[in-house]
Amino acid sequence: MELILLRQIAILLASGVGAYVDFKTGYIYDWITIPLIIFGLFVNILEQEFSGIGLGILVFGIGYVLYYTGKIGGGDVKLYTGIALALPFFNDSVFIIQAVLLSALTSIIFLSVYYMIKYFRKGIDFQYNKQGIMRALGFLVILIVYLFMLSTTGFVSDNYLLLFGTPLSFGVLFIAFEKGIRKEFFLKKINLKDIEEDEIIAFDFMSEKEREKLGKGFKGIYGEKEKKELEKKGIKEIFVYRDLPRFGVFVFLGVLLALVFPGLGFLLTGGF
Repeated sequence: MELILLRQIAILLASGVGAYVDFKTGYIYDWITIPLIIFGLFVNILEQEFSGIGLGILVFGIGYVLYYTGKIGGGDVKLYTGIALALPFFNDSVFIIQAVLLSALTSIIFLSVYYMIKYFRKGIDFQYNKQGIMRALGFLVILIVYLFMLSTTGFVSDNYLLLFGTPLSFGVLFIAFEKGIRKEFFLKKINLKDIEEDEIIAFDFMSEKEREKLGKGFKGIYGEKEKKELEKKGIKEIFVYRDLPRFGVFVFLGVLLALVFPGLGFLLTGGF
């Protein structure tokens, strides 16, 4: 019981500090994540919970792929790895799945509402977002059919449909105007000398000629090596995404909700 409580305190403390630091700086530093990873490894070895170590390795592997393709920050990957190691299982289910799902759902709802309000005030360009709107309508039809089929089976409750369907509806709305939102609030063209490590390159806003100049093997900026490669190619400016939402806050919310309301995550994941 003492170790279970200690595990919960550890992930709450690390994710809470990570949320605060990420909100202030935009980074989740190693001094937050590495101690959590070490703690998780130690208690799993102590309790011979080797499946927990395997789960942590799996989470890191998936996270690294997402990081390498520019979908998630390196600090987020390490934090999720530490959480998976420190508390692999909770309430007879895989804790990290519930935490990630609740983090995603809370972020979808908040960010969709927040940025749609900002975009509406700035002036929505419906023509520019035409392709996204059509794609979102397609997703909406699929979502409605899926939820209707679930409701007719009798295997899930109305509460499940509401909990699952509401954030997905917000997500569909965000998909409709995602391109315009990224252009208005995140897209920046910066000088190569001002580029930072882990910079997210905005490939989709580049011309075909610019992408060819970068090369097919170029994935992003991870350090001085990639910057020197760009310099050799004569690239002086590049499109990047900046001022992105601080996801560390939602990681903490997901962890907190999964601990305080374990039945919520259990319901959404079907007990997985």
